[in-house]
Amino acid sequence: MQKIGSKSVQDLFNSIAKRYDWFNSIASGGMDAKWRREAVKLAAPSFVENGLDAATGTGRIAVELAKITKNVTAVDFSSAMIQSAEKYVEQQGFDQKISLLQSDVLNLPFRSESFNCATIGFGLRNLPDIQGGLQELFRVLRYDSRIVILDIVKPKGIIKKLMYKIFFQQILPYVGWFLSGKRQPYQYLPNSVETYLSPDELTYLMESIGFHEVSYSLKAIGSIAIHVGVKK
Repeated sequence: MQKIGSKSVQDLFNSIAKRYDWFNSIASGGMDAKWRREAVKLAAPSFVENGLDAATGTGRIAVELAKITKNVTAVDFSSAMIQSAEKYVEQQGFDQKISLLQSDVLNLPFRSESFNCATIGFGLRNLPDIQGGLQELFRVLRYDSRIVILDIVKPKGIIKKLMYKIFFQQILPYVGWFLSGKRQPYQYLPNSVETYLSPDELTYLMESIGFHEVSYSLKAIGSIAIHVGVKK
């Protein structure tokens, strides 16, 4: 299965921005907020100056990151997602602390070594060039800074794979269809996992780019992976 073009992915996420959080909450059984908080704590175990949230979506991770950093820059290539993030960030009272910008992770408009930590939640697998995205994130991170990647992966084991296939590949697209009236975008989401790296493959790729101390933990029957790496 081939990845669809970045423009098509951009249009897809523009079309589902208003219902995206509802879908994520249902798809995760309400656990997505907990995983985001965990990712942020791993990215910034103590207070840092400048944080980056890449592929921010509706800004949920950015807001969590803003609670433990001085400044947060949040980027997404979907204009509709940025608009939704602006509303959420303002509602949460962090509009003075979070700068939102429409930008492609593959071509970040920042100087090298600009950030003390970086997060990317449920976004890396949507990049047409995962290695290129990781290299850009590595470039803009300062030394001794952490990156945390939160994303959906295919679980191992026959039982877990069967549970994942029934729920994520067969039931969830219909849930998204019911919520939004659109089926194709929610069919893309499980399809994108099929072409995504395994946790071990992503670990190897992060190390080959230059990240150190790379590790990951699995959640939700092994269908969610949280990777951590340090730029040294």
